[in-house]
Amino acid sequence: MASPGGGYSKFPWWKKVLFVWTHDGSAAFAKYINDWAFDPLAVIPVAFLFFISIAVAVDPQAVEATLAMVIFLSPIWLPLFLFVFFWVTWMHYIRFLFWFKAEMCLLEIQLPPEVTKSPLAMELFLTSLHNAGGEATFIARIWKGSFRPIWSLEIASNEGRIGFYIHLRRNWRSIIEARLYGQFPEAKITEVEDYVHKVPFNLEEYDIFGAEYSKGEPQALPIKSYIDYGLDKNTDTPEIQIDPITNLVELLGNIGKDQYFWMQIIVKPFKKEEWYGFYRSHDPFKEGAKKGIADITNKAIARAQELTGDEAEKKKVGTRGAMLLSPGEKNQVEAIERSLTKLLFECGVRVLYISKNTVSSRDPYHGTNNGALIRFFDAYKQPGYNGLGVTSRLSTYFDYPWQDWMDIRQNIEKRNAWFRYKHRAYFYVPYDQVPVYMTTEELATIWHFPSSVVKTPALDRVPSRRSEAPINLPTGPSNLPV
Repeated sequence: MASPGGGYSKFPWWKKVLFVWTHDGSAAFAKYINDWAFDPLAVIPVAFLFFISIAVAVDPQAVEATLAMVIFLSPIWLPLFLFVFFWVTWMHYIRFLFWFKAEMCLLEIQLPPEVTKSPLAMELFLTSLHNAGGEATFIARIWKGSFRPIWSLEIASNEGRIGFYIHLRRNWRSIIEARLYGQFPEAKITEVEDYVHKVPFNLEEYDIFGAEYSKGEPQALPIKSYIDYGLDKNTDTPEIQIDPITNLVELLGNIGKDQYFWMQIIVKPFKKEEWYGFYRSHDPFKEGAKKGIADITNKAIARAQELTGDEAEKKKVGTRGAMLLSPGEKNQVEAIERSLTKLLFECGVRVLYISKNTVSSRDPYHGTNNGALIRFFDAYKQPGYNGLGVTSRLSTYFDYPWQDWMDIRQNIEKRNAWFRYKHRAYFYVPYDQVPVYMTTEELATIWHFPSSVVKTPALDRVPSRRSEAPINLPTGPSNLPV
């Protein structure tokens, strides 16, 4: 509810206190405590008790009446509250059990010596990951905790050596290998020990900085994809193509000993929006797309109507709709409509930078890499397209003494960042986050094999082209005369 008459910022202090409970007042209060770096979770309970104390002092009868009403209505709200609380707790419990029982593995993909295919080949492979099975029935979801397969597409630089990885359930390994070899027969796929386990991370020796990313609204407006860069054409002349993934590869390869730069995109096939085992009819991706197209069209109509003062002419202009779109707006609408024709994933995008912070390391922790991490996906963010921006920093630096005492909170955040990356935790348990919606086209743009023109020595490629022996070679003793 907005404050009466608006203009909350112009109110005298006593009036601001009276109307702090309104929408404008609460927004101003939240901004105030944010400016002073107070944690809302710590401040709001104290503020609530303060205002309750004032209410009791001013009108105790009103407080008693409100409390009596809450108690009187408890047969209605209390069962609903308890049901929601126990249901959420139950679903977390059984999904934890299912998560711990699932056997996972990590596949390393050694790139082919020559990559001549466009990212469309990777998009076709990613299509095979769009498997909504694994949940079986409603009973399996709410009793066994079953959920859809979750994959993690990763690019990791370990002391400057770059590798491509897929983290998956072990029972899917043979299928995924077959699909990947079908598109890239010269690649080499090997199950390896998790590279995360090879880093003896501890806060005494290592420092860590990380971030998670999201798209702007509408999410159906894609990032600048490989199609927009023209990578789906002229595959015979890759030397004239511009592939934004080269920016990421060069950044990842430009680190030294005792430094690690890791990127993971955790993906889950989108089926329907879900609330703890229950599917909803609501589709935020399609609804956002419709709203986005409507906003672009209405903006063009409003711009055209400003050119005339005649009301009758304004109505005529309003009926022309899409004909009024500028070239840039037409491209946006076409991109949104193209996204609606693609398979969709719910994603979690995360990047970590880890380094030893001791002086004995040849390349100690570089704070400048933190800035590069925040702008990690800027190559895909162009005017007229969506972009991937930082949603939350996984290790925050606190500027005021009351924010953190003896670095307790900062160290907790750093350990959590490590734990979440190590366990590929984003969906369900133990870390349920708001998803980023990305199509197979967008995923293939960010995660595909760079062409052979990219000569970064840090890229791990198969040393030479492998070929099979001819099928008509004789297998027995020769019949030729001696």
